[in-house]
Amino acid sequence: MTAPSPTPMMRRPVFWVVIIAVFLAVAVALAVGIAMSGPSGGADAAVTRTTRPIPSGTAAPTPLPTATTASGPVIPADCSGIYTKDWSPEMHGLVLNPPWTLDPESGVRFGSKDAELVGVLQTTAKVTCVWANPRGGSDAGGLTTNIASVSPEQSAAVIAHMKEIGYNCYDELGGTRCVVETPGENGTVGESHFIREGIWSATWWLNTSPDGYIPDIVTAIFGA
Repeated sequence: MTAPSPTPMMRRPVFWVVIIAVFLAVAVALAVGIAMSGPSGGADAAVTRTTRPIPSGTAAPTPLPTATTASGPVIPADCSGIYTKDWSPEMHGLVLNPPWTLDPESGVRFGSKDAELVGVLQTTAKVTCVWANPRGGSDAGGLTTNIASVSPEQSAAVIAHMKEIGYNCYDELGGTRCVVETPGENGTVGESHFIREGIWSATWWLNTSPDGYIPDIVTAIFGA
């Protein structure tokens, strides 16, 4: 009796089970290795990519220049700044701010004799310039100018009041000029007021009203 011939290895079921198991193990090992190694360049490359700036499709707007507000006229610190020249020759012997005029009770501290206008000047006048007799008060003549800082509301109220009490008001030199002149017991007395850009030049005078006095103040303070 002849013995049966042995079954080849490739035909045995165990062989194929082993082969499949080996392939599965290799595939799993490759998959794990790829997952652990990550993309080329490692963590540094990943950080570099995430921190690289992304170009914007629109350039950042250039900031607009800040607007500069032009400075307005400034009230001078003293009487030397409200004139462009020495007015002594036109004042016929009167001098600027003799000592007696500095007394608050001298009666010559304000550029108006109207009680309401004086009330405003008492709180707004910054400079007071008095041309007077150096020897003391006199009925011969004199002139007082206040330079005051007023709000738009005060300016409007002052102009309205002067019109109401009969002053002649008109546009001049970029502002409003109001004047009044009346004969008195001791000669001619008058007032000349100029208001522009929050500055009020108030002048009271007795027998002393030199030509060009107010325009010179306007030039000194406003430049034109």
